[in-house]
Amino acid sequence: MMRNPFKKAPIKAWVIKQIDDDQTLHLCGQGVLESTEKPKHVREALRTGRYQGGVRMGNTGIVLNTRRIAAVVPLDRLRLVDDGRVAEWEGRSWAVSQVPQRCWNYEGRLVTQKNPMSNSPALISTEDVSTIRKNISRDGAPPGEVVFRPANALEDPLQDTQAAIKDVQERRKRAGKGWREDGTWGPVNEAPEE
Repeated sequence: MMRNPFKKAPIKAWVIKQIDDDQTLHLCGQGVLESTEKPKHVREALRTGRYQGGVRMGNTGIVLNTRRIAAVVPLDRLRLVDDGRVAEWEGRSWAVSQVPQRCWNYEGRLVTQKNPMSNSPALISTEDVSTIRKNISRDGAPPGEVVFRPANALEDPLQDTQAAIKDVQERRKRAGKGWREDGTWGPVNEAPEE
């Protein structure tokens, strides 16, 4: 099988969502750079840390904008060791916190926590909700038990039907025609013809 000589080879890179001072990298994973530029220019921008554009994440089809991430790093510049728990990048060792897909577009700060499910990956990134917790007042909570139910759970099931019948009767009275007391149709104010 012959390969298409005009097709551009995809340029892959590591996507780092956030870099913490305590030497932790919040790593999204590998992605393919999406650019209309020539591959030579894209590789140069990536090498110098100036790449701006989209990164298609893995096989998901999700494209992240580089404005929402901390760094895009060439594959050969970042190396995972110790079963992906440590990354070697820029001459330093970093703890790796795996960023789940739900946090890829999150705009706030991420925090790390131990993975409750298994040891691989050891750390998971989650949304930092500490500022929200500080603003919650326990005194403002409703007293007793809160019960959630459908809005019409205690209403009469025939309420809407009865309202519709009453509405039609009112309109017919205004029109002057309708069903009389004896069951005949005609002007409501007149007596039935005999």
